[in-house]
Amino acid sequence: MARKLKGKTTSKGLKGALLRHQAQEQLNKKITSKQEHAVKKNRPTKAVLNNQKIQRETAAKFIPFEKESTLLLIGEGDFSFARSIIENEYISPANLVVTSYDNSPKELNLKYPKSFQQNYDFLMEHGTKVFFKIDATNLIKSFKLSKKTTWQKIVSSELASKGLQNIMFNFPHTGKGIKDQDRNIRDHQELILAFFRSSKEFFKQINQNLSSAILDKFAQGYTLKSQENGTPASDSQGKVLISVFNGEPYDSWQIKILAKTSGWKVERSNKFQWENYPEYSHKRTNSEQETTKPAAEREARTFIFELYDKKKHAKNGKKSQNAGSDDEN
Repeated sequence: MARKLKGKTTSKGLKGALLRHQAQEQLNKKITSKQEHAVKKNRPTKAVLNNQKIQRETAAKFIPFEKESTLLLIGEGDFSFARSIIENEYISPANLVVTSYDNSPKELNLKYPKSFQQNYDFLMEHGTKVFFKIDATNLIKSFKLSKKTTWQKIVSSELASKGLQNIMFNFPHTGKGIKDQDRNIRDHQELILAFFRSSKEFFKQINQNLSSAILDKFAQGYTLKSQENGTPASDSQGKVLISVFNGEPYDSWQIKILAKTSGWKVERSNKFQWENYPEYSHKRTNSEQETTKPAAEREARTFIFELYDKKKHAKNGKKSQNAGSDDEN
C-alpha cells in the first residue's frame, strides 16, 4: 500500500500532484462505495424476484378461467373459440356450455360455410352442451329456466351439481352496423348493461340451491383483499368475463362503469392473447368476412368482473372514514 503523503493538495511540484491524485482516488472510492451500497439496498429479495417471475409467467399465458371450472360461452359465432379452449386443454369439454344467438346449425352454416360445421361437429364429438336462440340480455328466458325446467334438466345432473362459475362474452356486438357513432356507442352500452343484469339473475337462479361446500370450493378465486373492498354476494359466486378491443369506439363503451351500476366490479384484467387460441378465428356477427383489420393484429383485453354488495361496500367505507376522524381527534 502506498504511503500517504502529508501536505496540502494546493502545493506545487510533484508532491502536490501526488497529493491531489491521492485525494481524487479517495473521493472515487467513496463514490463507488455509495453506489454499491445503493445497488445492494435496492436489490430485490428472493421473494420479490419469485413474484416477478410468477407475474411474467402469468402474463405470458393468461387464461381467464380454470380447467376444472364451469363456463358458459355467449354469442359464440362460428364456435371456433369453444373448439380452441378444448383442443388446448384449457377447459374440460364436460364443463363447457356453448351458446349462439342464431336459431340453428343450418342458419350458422349459411353464415359461416367454411368453418362452422367442423367446429360444431368437434363439440358434438366431445359431448359439449350447445344451445341456440340464446339472448345474452335475457338468459333465463332464453334457456326457458323455471321452477319446473331447472338447470339440471337443461344441461345434466352432473354439470348442474357443479354450479356455474363463469359466463364469458367475447367481443360483444349488436351486429346492427349503426353508422352514427354516438348511437352505436349507446346501443352497445345497452347490450352490455343488459348482459350484466341478465348474468346476475342467471347466477342467482342456478347457484342458489347449491350446497355450501360447492360454493366454497369455487369461491376460492376471491381474495381476502377483494372481499374487503366489496364482499361477493351470497346468492352468486359467479364471474363475468368480457373481451373487448382497445381504442374507439370500444373505450367509449365504458364497461367498467356499466359494471358498477349493475353491482359488478373488476377483479382483474389482462391483454387478450390471440396466440393462446390458435384455432380461434374472430368473425363478423353477420358473415364469414374478416373485419377491416385482422383481429389478431388488434390489441384487445379481457376483463374479469366479480359481483359485490354495494351496501356493504358503502357501509365499510363509512366505517373507515369514521375511524379516520377518531384518529385525528
